[in-house]
Amino acid sequence: MEDFTIGSTVHVSGMIHNVRVTKWGGFIILRKPRGLVQTVVSEQSSFVNEHGEVISMADLCREMAVTITGTVHEANIKDPAACFNDRELAVEKVEVLSRPSTTEVIDMNALKFGDEETLLRYKFDNRQVTLRNPRDMAILKVQSTIAKAFADYLSEHEDFTQIFTPKIVSEGAEGGANVFKMDYFGKQVYLAQSPQFYKQIGVGVYERVFEIAPAYRAEKHATSRHLNEYISLDVEMGFIHGQEDVMALETRLLHAIIDRVCTSCAHELALLNATMPALPESVPTWRLSEVHEILFNEHLTEDHRGEDDLAPEEERAICKYALDKFGSDFVFVTHFPSQHRAFYAMDDPADPSLTLSFDLLMRGLEITSGGQRIHSEEMYREKMIRRGMNPDNFRFYLDTFKNGMPPHGGFAIGLERITACFLNIANVKEASMFPRDINRVAP
Repeated sequence: MEDFTIGSTVHVSGMIHNVRVTKWGGFIILRKPRGLVQTVVSEQSSFVNEHGEVISMADLCREMAVTITGTVHEANIKDPAACFNDRELAVEKVEVLSRPSTTEVIDMNALKFGDEETLLRYKFDNRQVTLRNPRDMAILKVQSTIAKAFADYLSEHEDFTQIFTPKIVSEGAEGGANVFKMDYFGKQVYLAQSPQFYKQIGVGVYERVFEIAPAYRAEKHATSRHLNEYISLDVEMGFIHGQEDVMALETRLLHAIIDRVCTSCAHELALLNATMPALPESVPTWRLSEVHEILFNEHLTEDHRGEDDLAPEEERAICKYALDKFGSDFVFVTHFPSQHRAFYAMDDPADPSLTLSFDLLMRGLEITSGGQRIHSEEMYREKMIRRGMNPDNFRFYLDTFKNGMPPHGGFAIGLERITACFLNIANVKEASMFPRDINRVAP
């Protein structure tokens, strides 16, 4: 952003967000990446179009690209979308650089009509333009900061190496029916559900690796929590003593991310009226069976004891319980049944029907799945055969373990979900630049 020292003369380029004409002049609200800039027009202000011809303020319209020259003055601005609430620009000259070709420009100030579902549909149908709305800009700015903090912390403080893995694969990493099939020169292949195989391979190379990349799930869900294409923040680390090492790393990582967002996105948080989640040094941790018991004994949910996963109402209830009792917006849930976890999850030696795996919940929503992985070729083959899988289809993967691998584990965070949870956004699609669900593949 340009130097906006009071009294200085500046040249600011941006898009016109709004124009208000008054008897004495008016206001031009300029849109910049970090918010709006208020500029004040007087009788002395001059205007020139893209052809160098003199025009009037009445010729200006929303979504024109302009360069404004003026002097910075003190001001008292109430709009939370403003970059500065204590200064504005007194306009000397406005130069038009380009103009929209339609007179029916979408008004970013009017995206508040109808019911929530109608509004979201309109916004997503016109996403290529409605992203210019300050609220949507703020959401994605926070998301960008989360991703950068994720990469910076792991690289600079935990000695991780960033890797880049294929998204066209010969087998689904998680099995099941929720894979997108595609023809690849006459051969059936799949869009990657996760980089799981490749990041484990990366552990054998660099010991600690991470990736930020798309993942694809062919789940036929039409809910506010699901996307069929999302950005996955993946981590895998070697030489662990158990899943607790992985959980401790994620806790440190989340502290770093929260600190960065609070520091770098104070303006966006204020605009969105968002309060960052409470994360204690020690996150409440319970086994899945213990969560069922707690919620039943506290009369917080129906009786889900004996079930193989958490019901959505349980995710919400245990997070509220943890916040009330321990001041934490986060909860680790561990020891999920082996039959309901991916084949690479390490079974608990004390009870092989359970896995050394975990979910991390935040504000009533799962944002992470992770745990310790199997690191023995023999154990992989035995588990695959028990599940009716053909080990020969995973030869390249199993060769990794045949050639030796350290004990390791990792996790994946859904970027859109963590962004939505941080900002208390009800629909995860608002945290996607161009959401993809079962009904939407455009724009």
